[in-house]
Amino acid sequence: MAASTLARMTRSDVVNSACDEMLRDVEAIVARIVAQIRREFPEYTVVTDAEQTAMVVDEMRNLILGFRDRRPPAVGDAAHGEMLGRRRAEQGIPIETLLGAYNTGYNILWNDLRDRALARDPSREAELLPLVNVLMAWLRSMTSTVAEGYAAATAARDEDRLALAQTFVTGLSHGGAASDAVEAAARGLGFDPAGTFQVICASAGDVTPHSLQDLRRQLRGPAAVVALGRMVTITVQRIPAEAVLDRLGETPIAGVGLARAGLAGAAESLTDAERALALAERRGTAVHFEHDWLLATLLPQASRLRPLAEATAAENHPHLAEAVRAYAGHHFSITASAEALHVHANTVKYRLTRWQEITGWDPRTLDGLMRSLVSLDGCEAGRADVARP
Repeated sequence: MAASTLARMTRSDVVNSACDEMLRDVEAIVARIVAQIRREFPEYTVVTDAEQTAMVVDEMRNLILGFRDRRPPAVGDAAHGEMLGRRRAEQGIPIETLLGAYNTGYNILWNDLRDRALARDPSREAELLPLVNVLMAWLRSMTSTVAEGYAAATAARDEDRLALAQTFVTGLSHGGAASDAVEAAARGLGFDPAGTFQVICASAGDVTPHSLQDLRRQLRGPAAVVALGRMVTITVQRIPAEAVLDRLGETPIAGVGLARAGLAGAAESLTDAERALALAERRGTAVHFEHDWLLATLLPQASRLRPLAEATAAENHPHLAEAVRAYAGHHFSITASAEALHVHANTVKYRLTRWQEITGWDPRTLDGLMRSLVSLDGCEAGRADVARP
């Protein structure tokens, strides 16, 4: 472009000419934007390249027109942002990823505008400064409307998932695992009805609806989180039980059911977890049904078994109870039990003998050990299981 022509250009000519050129090249600009977003944010793999490109073309075309006309977003632009926010929430794109993609796209477009304008007249860089206000107005307005759309879609989805989860868990707990309603709810939650399920039941404690909602969102995979009276049930598929326990706090009081196949297996795992939770509440820790299935199964029968396993030795002699627990929890090894209790091996032997003398049960025999453990786990809730590894 001739120098005389540049000299005649007004500020508006420079910016408007750059904007007109960008409108003609918008698809090429968007191709760079989409490629950069997909490099920075792998979460966008759930969105097809064609869908993302079409939406970004609309967005960038509107922004370029905003630069050219020196105007903030119009009502139609905000509606587009809200729709995009809803769509990305439905696709499971994290909100921070969505907002990060907006920043990436706006940054690339601004740099393109600046480069094109300065190529026309490098001396006019200061005249681009007012357009920064336009850029910020668009960024603030669009990210706000996108977030609003995202929040609305997320809330609606959470309500739908909660209703499905309640149908699913209630059906399992009331013998309806084979019902069409439970199967439909399972599919709606993303479960494979023929797959492997595992249930974790946790003490409700101070659990709030908000914390339950956070837990649902943190679990990356098919899950149903429902509060049932005094407990919270978490049914998962393809999510390790330990990952769930980690999200329940440092020392969760929870029962972990066996991983079982099919919807009937899910119902059985729920029963496992409920029984393990009853034991966990007495020990003050998490209990896996897989490891403590016998005591978890016997505990509901504690009142019937009391004549066989009733003793006050645990309350009167807690150090003896610790030795019995350590012996049972360390593969019946005196040496390992002594190491766990930080005492000499002879001390463990002495304590096991004293336990036998006081209760009449020899913990070195199967019958005596089971009576002892049933007695210990039938004590008041909250007794620490200090000797268990």
